[in-house]
Amino acid sequence: MRSFEELLSVLKDPALILDREHKVIEAGQGVIEMGYRPDALVESSLESVIAPPFRRAAEAAVDTAFRLGKTTSAKVEVLNSFGETAPAEMRIGPVEDKGHVRFFVVFYPMHRLGYGVFEQMEIPVWVLDRRGSLLFYNPPAQEVLKGLQSPHLSNGQEIKVGDSEYVARVYDLVDGFRRVKLVALTNVCAVYEPKVRRFAVAGILSALAAHDIKNAIASLLLLTDAIEDELLRTKIHSGVMRIYRIQQRILNLARGKKEVMEVRLSEVLGEVVEDLRHKLIRKNVKLVKDFPVGFTLTTDRNALYEILLNLISNAIDVSRPGDKVVVSAGVSHNVSLGRLEKYVSVKDFGPGIPPDKVDKIFKLFFTSKKNGSGLGLFIVKALSESIGARVTVRSKPNKGAEFIVFFPEDEAKGDREVREAGSGGAG
Repeated sequence: MRSFEELLSVLKDPALILDREHKVIEAGQGVIEMGYRPDALVESSLESVIAPPFRRAAEAAVDTAFRLGKTTSAKVEVLNSFGETAPAEMRIGPVEDKGHVRFFVVFYPMHRLGYGVFEQMEIPVWVLDRRGSLLFYNPPAQEVLKGLQSPHLSNGQEIKVGDSEYVARVYDLVDGFRRVKLVALTNVCAVYEPKVRRFAVAGILSALAAHDIKNAIASLLLLTDAIEDELLRTKIHSGVMRIYRIQQRILNLARGKKEVMEVRLSEVLGEVVEDLRHKLIRKNVKLVKDFPVGFTLTTDRNALYEILLNLISNAIDVSRPGDKVVVSAGVSHNVSLGRLEKYVSVKDFGPGIPPDKVDKIFKLFFTSKKNGSGLGLFIVKALSESIGARVTVRSKPNKGAEFIVFFPEDEAKGDREVREAGSGGAG
């Protein structure tokens, strides 16, 4: 018959030998996995390695094993030397040793990670313990980790290593008798591709619908001419033309068609305000124009409309009843680029953008709204870049946010319009 010492040396799982008072007499090498030295546990109690809520259940299991004279078990959570808990099955067997009752206790973990599976995965995967030490990484993760300053990533964090972009998925897991963080990287394209495909299909359908709407608009305009009441005819004609302009914008944007022309800002803004009128009234928000009446931009009219529509709509959403949204415009000197730029600004007085979100707001599908699509600001950035413009944001907590779109202008033309802008009135 094997001695206790022999059994403890053979077992890989944590094992203890207890006396009748539940004190540890011997501890096996397996307790090292829990962060303990075997000799350090001697003379301690069973309670020292059991999480507080499960101590009564553990003691009851030992007493049951003694009373029945056979092996019993209990589901508990063990407490490792780092203060972490992990679920385990505790098996207790009573044995007699030189006339004394002893208990042979073995802990079997409920969860173990299958590192062999991770080895075969094509995506980068690594595992960290709670102290931040790297426990494991698979072959695809090796090169990625070389390009990172730290292996510690947050869930949803986007990173770029070389020419590859990834989104991190971080999971809190139990591996044996310790808690770990598993980091898995998914290629950005793989994450976004299903959503992008879905929106692409929606865009195609919208373009097809817009094409069919054109014929219906032509019929409506003919019928409008037959209305005798001039006021009613004018109102209906105006409404139909609004639909026509929307239809044209959808078609042009779907085709990627750009028509650069001199655009009067007040006219485009007037269309945007008309389309957002009900939203402004419902939220009791006032739109204020702060730019010269004749201020113009040489740009694509449809893109400008969509940019303003999204920025103003977002500004209304974050505004409180009675707030105002200010649309301003002018000319600024970009010192770093050595040129003049016209700009259009949309400022709200809402809660502002949290500092940790400022770098994310233009990313595809990022949204802080409960029912947001995460498309508005992405569209603003994409359209701005498509017409050679750039968009920036300024924000302070509880002091609102200001989105500024800069449009490049040649120096001579811009210089002339700086003087003209100074002599104009507010619209």
